[in-house]
Amino acid sequence: MTLNTIGNRLRMAILAIGVASAVTLLAAYGGTKVLASHSFEAGVSGDNIADNTHIRLDGLTLPPGGVLPLYDASPNFISGHFLLRAPCDNQTHVPQVTVIAGHIDESAHGTHMEKMPLYYISHASTAGSCVFHAHIPDPLNGGASRVTDIDLINLSGQDATFNAGDIVDINVQRVLGSISDAPYDEMKLPGSLVHGNPVFDLNDNNPGNDGLGFVHESEGE
Repeated sequence: MTLNTIGNRLRMAILAIGVASAVTLLAAYGGTKVLASHSFEAGVSGDNIADNTHIRLDGLTLPPGGVLPLYDASPNFISGHFLLRAPCDNQTHVPQVTVIAGHIDESAHGTHMEKMPLYYISHASTAGSCVFHAHIPDPLNGGASRVTDIDLINLSGQDATFNAGDIVDINVQRVLGSISDAPYDEMKLPGSLVHGNPVFDLNDNNPGNDGLGFVHESEGE
């Protein structure tokens, strides 16, 4: 028997063991594939962090008043980029769920959440779901000035069900400070907000709808 033959048989044996292990794992979970996805976390010098969180929403239903926590960097307030693909109103493009950001504290008096200003991306949207980008933070357009927490909340009064391909992606680029050094001086609880995010569109014919401090008239308030 040559060394090549021995090597080939060894590789086939290892492959067989791997397949058997995979079959056993799938059988243990009723034939369902179990996958895990984690943010990339790495320690770096200075105030930069490399962190990306990708969350699939397809098939998820949020009941009225339901809250889905997306990201928590406490006690750090951060800057970065936010992407959402979700069901929206066909006319106003306001998403069926409300994106909120700010700080959720153990104490209600230290909690302050605002609706996140969103930019509608028409050329990336599809029937039934809109694509939105947002800046973290965006106080110029009414968003929270210090963001440690980002959540989805259903304030529409009816079930909100996500479509295939709906996702949230949060790319955190920098830590700006600690909320313990710069706490909010006004309490604003998630339950005090109403349905609808401010939605801006750089591609329509309304220059007053481009952000930079101008609030879209389709916001649900």
